Amino acid sequence: MGLVQNSSLSTMWNNNKKTIIAFLLILFLFLLGEIVVSNFLSMGQILLTIKLSSFIALFALCQMIVIAAGGAGLDLSVGFTATLTAILTASVMDGQNGNLLPAVLVALAVGAMIGLANGALIAYVKLPPLVVTMAMASIIQGIINVYTAGKNITGKPAPILEIIAAKSTGIFPNILFLLLIVAVVVMILLYKTKWGLKLFGVGTNETTAYLSGVNVKAVRLAAFVISGVTASLIGLLLIGNMGIAFKDMGSSYVMPSIAAVVVGGVSLVGGEGNYFRVILGSIFLQTLTNLLVALGWGDAGKWLGFGIVLFALLIAYVSDRRKR
Repeated sequence: MGLVQNSSLSTMWNNNKKTIIAFLLILFLFLLGEIVVSNFLSMGQILLTIKLSSFIALFALCQMIVIAAGGAGLDLSVGFTATLTAILTASVMDGQNGNLLPAVLVALAVGAMIGLANGALIAYVKLPPLVVTMAMASIIQGIINVYTAGKNITGKPAPILEIIAAKSTGIFPNILFLLLIVAVVVMILLYKTKWGLKLFGVGTNETTAYLSGVNVKAVRLAAFVISGVTASLIGLLLIGNMGIAFKDMGSSYVMPSIAAVVVGGVSLVGGEGNYFRVILGSIFLQTLTNLLVALGWGDAGKWLGFGIVLFALLIAYVSDRRKR
């Protein structure tokens, strides 16, 4: 009986190890924060942390999708795509709910075009994703600078966006409910549809996937289109949360979006994707940021902390994979 129980516990640990580690890391940071900073474990602080981490988690979804497709996929243009969308749609919405639909259509068009450009160059021209998306980020930044040169960015978000992104229902931020809906849809898409199986198949072994009749290039192209469209829609949420659009409003999310995937234990090689773990990774990063800021370390401490955590987890995951 004891052997059976030990075997069951061992199996449960092996199947959920990365999830448990991410959760324990979050718990450790909150407990440490409570020791060194007063009210760090208060309900208000926890909910604020979850609200802020929701935006990281949404950007991290973009990274998880392209990473799952394999081919060393990363999308460094997501933050700039969101910024461009926010700037272009601010004047379209002009603070009116009736203008939300045209703004959404603009967002979809912008995200789809950027995603198609990234995906085509990566999947069909065979250029490295890191180089392509870095170049795209630079191009978008240039477009933003030209568009905003010598003039103020005018316009406000539609009130419904402010309700979704900035307001709360009771004590719970509304963005949290949206994130939960997104998480459910993503898990169904990845694990219950043929496209999800194709995505993981391409990421695991593109040769095998190709021999099985999967259009590898089309799958990778679709992954980058989804990333671009998602990032563009997040731009609408950012302006809803902040109330105005401004340059660089989304660029600071690029590094955390990648880090959240790593902290969530998603293999950068591709072929897998657990969005629940990615959300936990996002909460961990935001909690770490809050703690470092509370200690007076500022941005320098935040980026130093991110780097140390990334190195530590990458070493741990690579070491674990070699042992197996």
